Amino acid sequence: MFKFPHLDVAELLGFTPICQVSDEEIWHSLVTPITKGLLGPIVGWSQPHLRETIDGLFQGDEVSNLNDHRLYGGQKGFVRFPYAYSFYKTQNGAFIVKRDGVKFEALCYYGDVEKGKGELILKAALRDRRYDGTRRANDSALLSYAYDDPELSKRLHPDLKSVELSIYGYMPGSRVVDVTGEPEFDAFVTNPFTFLDRPELFMQYFKRAWNSKRAPLQSSAPVADVSRLALPAAERIAKARGYDVVEMAVSHFHVAKWAQSHSYVYSYAVQAQTIAQFEEGLAKIRANGQPLTRSQQSWVCVIQSLRPTELIPDGLYLDGPIWPQDNLSQACLWVHKPLTDKARELLKR
Repeated sequence: MFKFPHLDVAELLGFTPICQVSDEEIWHSLVTPITKGLLGPIVGWSQPHLRETIDGLFQGDEVSNLNDHRLYGGQKGFVRFPYAYSFYKTQNGAFIVKRDGVKFEALCYYGDVEKGKGELILKAALRDRRYDGTRRANDSALLSYAYDDPELSKRLHPDLKSVELSIYGYMPGSRVVDVTGEPEFDAFVTNPFTFLDRPELFMQYFKRAWNSKRAPLQSSAPVADVSRLALPAAERIAKARGYDVVEMAVSHFHVAKWAQSHSYVYSYAVQAQTIAQFEEGLAKIRANGQPLTRSQQSWVCVIQSLRPTELIPDGLYLDGPIWPQDNLSQACLWVHKPLTDKARELLKR
C-alpha cells in the first residue's frame, strides 16, 4: 500500500510561529511603560479583519508591495498575501497590530489617527527569516527594503530558526522638522546617505547635526525605556516560539554599540573587521584631544562615505573604512544573538 508522505500544510504556506503571537502579549511585552503612559489605557477596539491593499486606514498606515503584485485583472495597489489588522483605540492614541504569515508589526500612535493627527511613537516588529535570499521574502518585507539578494540577505545558518527584530521609539512632538520647520534637514538626519550626491549640502547639514544631540536616523528623540526593555522582551517572545536566533540590521554606529551592549555579535567577520577599524579610528580622534559624544561617533562613521574626502573636516578622516549599511542598498550590517544551545554550537563552527 502506498504510504503518503507527511504534509505540513502550515509550513508549505509559510505560516510561521512568530505570526501567532497574540495582540495581548505584544501589548504587555513590547509596548514599554513610557509608551503606555503616553497612549493611556485601551478604551475601545475594532473587530480584527483582513486587508489586502497597500493603503491602510490613514496616511502613514501603508504597507509594501516590493514585487509589484497585480490582482483582480492586473490592478495595482494590492499585496500578495492578505494581512490581519487589529486596531485598538487608546485614551490618547491608537495601538495597531498587522500580521501576515511570517511577521507581526506593532505600531503605536499618539493623537487621533482617524482625524489625521496621529504621530508614530513606537514601531516594533519580528519577522521570520526563512525566505531571505529569495523573492518570496519581498512579499512580506519588514520594511520597504528588499531581501532577495542571495548573498547580502542570506540566512545565518540553514539549520537554525531565526527572526529579525526591528524597533523604533519616538517621543511625540520631538521631530527635527517640528523644531526647525525644515523638512530637508529632517530628511538629512533621517538618512544622511541620501545627500552624498550633494556634498556641499551634506556638509552644511552635517555641521548643524554635529552640534546637536541627534544621531543619524534620530529624526525624533528616543523614548527612554525602549532601548533598555525592547531587546529582552523580543528575545523572550522569540525563544518561547522555538526560535534559535534573533537578528538585527543595525543602521549606524550607536545602534551597533547598543546591540553589542546586549550581547549581540557581528554575523560576518569582514564586517566585524570594518567595525574594529572604525573603533580604532574613533579612539585616535579622542586620543588627539577631541572628545566625541556617542551621536558624534556615528556622524564620524557616516562622513567617511563623503567624496571628495577633502571635504571631511580636519581630524575626522579615518583613512579607509566605509560604513557597511547605507539604508539604500540591500547591504546590511547584521548582528545576532543565539537563544539556544543548538545555535551557540552551530555558530561557533
